[in-house]
Amino acid sequence: MFDQDALHERGKALEDEFFRQVDQKLLADLKSADERENLKKQLASVTSFQDDELLADLIDGGFQPTTVAALALVPAVFVAWADGSVTPLERQAVMNAALRRGIEEQPLALQLLETWLHKHPPRSLWNLWKEYVSAVYSSFSDSSREALANEVRQQARTVAEASGGTLGFGKVSDAEQAILDDIGTLFSNESSVTRAQ
Repeated sequence: MFDQDALHERGKALEDEFFRQVDQKLLADLKSADERENLKKQLASVTSFQDDELLADLIDGGFQPTTVAALALVPAVFVAWADGSVTPLERQAVMNAALRRGIEEQPLALQLLETWLHKHPPRSLWNLWKEYVSAVYSSFSDSSREALANEVRQQARTVAEASGGTLGFGKVSDAEQAILDDIGTLFSNESSVTRAQ
């Protein structure tokens, strides 16, 4: 014979535990949403971006205010990896570009860059960089846009030429050239879109 009171108590305990777990999950979700919103505000402050979707993509890409500086070096990193591995000369060229940008003052950004140079970053990072550049480009004056395009192109070409040709300079592989062309196309497209607005 069943003890109805014991069964009722057990059922009540299970119900209480269920709701306690649900409450904890809801609290964790709310906390996570608050933290994400706070991170969005910090990224907006650092980048001057107001586009919620771009800020969300940066967060989903693992970026924080302390690492977003590394985004500017994504083209150089992808050129370095174009032939399947990063040579010491390509690594040095990327690090030189990073130092010229003052990335040593952002230790987490520098650490992220080091990670990208040791392990090929995902293709999604390239797409995120394009989205980032589109946002940056549209907010710049004509002269700043030109300066940005020239800097990115030159930085990428320096990395592409680092391990080829005579004494490590001059030869650019087909894979590297494809990325350089992609960069050139991106800036050409952004320029025409910006002029049309």
